[in-house]
Amino acid sequence: MKPGQPYRYTPFYCEENIWHLAQESCFREQETLVVMISGIGPFRRLWFQRNTESAESPVCWDYHVILLSYREGWKVWDLDTTLGLPVAARTYVDKTFLHANLEAEQTDVTLRLIAADHYVQSFSSDRSHMILASGDWSAPPPEWSMILQGEKPNLEDWLNIMQDSPGEVLTLSGFITDFLDRKPA
Repeated sequence: MKPGQPYRYTPFYCEENIWHLAQESCFREQETLVVMISGIGPFRRLWFQRNTESAESPVCWDYHVILLSYREGWKVWDLDTTLGLPVAARTYVDKTFLHANLEAEQTDVTLRLIAADHYVQSFSSDRSHMILASGDWSAPPPEWSMILQGEKPNLEDWLNIMQDSPGEVLTLSGFITDFLDRKPA
């Protein structure tokens, strides 16, 4: 855990941080979705992230994972943001992705929305994506055990936006126009 933070957290392991967060009791009575932020190309620019070199600069993530919960509107839980926890989803999108006055169509952001229960039951990672060619870790791994479920790791498959499942895949523009005002079923 990060000092002063009540949730399990290890920098650069957002997918595992969110796997643990999604199991917190405060989310049991809420609609919750895990959002895998990916896209075509090597990286996505996200502003207001802890690992930035300056407040005016984005962090360039190859992917990022956050949690959405619904209680009187959609809220984002991003353990790497400096915007607060939680933050209104529209505020998060505007500041995190459109901070530099970009239009949604100008970003390379695609989002995969997965029911949090399904994510918790099915997500699997052997952390091999964090091992450099030298065999060293690109970032120190979490102290907790790897999350291995099923026959093989599926993180890379789920980040592939060309795959239809699991969940729903939306462009950032589609997320803004078709999802943010949607209430849970």
